[in-house]
Amino acid sequence: MRRRYPGLCHRGSILDKPIPIGQILVEAGILNEQQVFEILEAQRKNRIPFGVLAERMFEVSIQSIEDAWIEQYHRFTGTIDLSQMEVDEEALSVINRRQAWQFEMMPLRYESEGQLLMAASRRRLARAVTFVADRLEPVVFFRIAESRQLREFLAKHYPMPEVSDELIRRAKELAYQA
Repeated sequence: MRRRYPGLCHRGSILDKPIPIGQILVEAGILNEQQVFEILEAQRKNRIPFGVLAERMFEVSIQSIEDAWIEQYHRFTGTIDLSQMEVDEEALSVINRRQAWQFEMMPLRYESEGQLLMAASRRRLARAVTFVADRLEPVVFFRIAESRQLREFLAKHYPMPEVSDELIRRAKELAYQA
C-alpha cells in the first residue's frame, strides 16, 4: 500500500515556516549546536532524514525525535479552537467511534479541494498520522486541539456511554505507570 503522509495546514499557521527540528532538540537539551551541525553535514552528504541521523549518530531516542516533531508541527500550525469550528457530518463518517477515541482525533470538514481537516490531541498526533496515512483516501491536514476540548467534542460526536470521566482518569493512571 502506498503511504501518503498528511500535510501541514498552512491556512491559519502561526509561523511562515517550521522551526528546524534540530533547534527544538537543542532547546530540549537533547542535542547541542555542534551535534546539530554534524547531523546537518551528514544530511547534506547522504540525504537521510534528520531524525534518523540523530538516532544513529548521537543515540537520540525515537520518542525524543517524535516529541520534537510534534513540537515543531504544533509551533507551525498552532492550536485549533474546536468551539469555532463547524463539524461536517459527512467528514465524521470517515472513521468510527473506536478509532476516534483510540487515536484522539476527529474529522472536522472537507476543504474546497477535497482535503480532510482533522483535529488530534498533541499526545496522540503521531499515532493518528500513522493511522490516517495507512487507511484513509483523502489527503488529511491535522491541527492540534486541546485534549480536554477534543474529548468533549468526541463525546458529543462519537458518544461512548460506557466511557466515563472516571474510566478515562483510571486509564491515564495505568498508562503512566507502565
